[in-house]
Amino acid sequence: MDDKLKGFYDLFWRRRSIREFSERPVEPEKIDRLLEALRRAQSAANRQPWHFVVISDKAGRAALDEVFTKEGFRKAPLLIVACADQSQAWTRRADKINYAWVDVTIAVTEMIGAATAEGLGSCWVAAIEPELVREKLGIPGQIDIVAIIAVGYPEKELVVEDKARKSLAEIIHHGKW
Repeated sequence: MDDKLKGFYDLFWRRRSIREFSERPVEPEKIDRLLEALRRAQSAANRQPWHFVVISDKAGRAALDEVFTKEGFRKAPLLIVACADQSQAWTRRADKINYAWVDVTIAVTEMIGAATAEGLGSCWVAAIEPELVREKLGIPGQIDIVAIIAVGYPEKELVVEDKARKSLAEIIHHGKW
């Protein structure tokens, strides 16, 4: 495997859900690149049915303290609340599945990859009370709150580690199920 490919795969293999962050703030230029990664993400029919609430100031982060069940998330210097607007999303005709959450997930996943490339750690936090987040941030009622992404410098360096995963034989089906 050549160095470019190795670097690409290394990035994804280093990515971990980080739950303990250092106090070091995320530089504004890095935040800008992460937000650009969100903006440039692909979406079904290019509908881009997403909104992201970015919170990097101490007061804003403190306002969300009661939302988190883990103390480490309260120390994250950057929080991004990922939201979906189903009214703006593409819907598959055959079964009427709305792709808003899928599209938001794609954007966040691409941003998480960018964060890893920047030396940042992140964690997709879904264990939240959406209505409490909505109330604290003034998010309109028709907007779905998908998750909060905690971002910052991890307390421990991101390294390639093997993590228990299902085997390919358990998840890949060739030709038919």
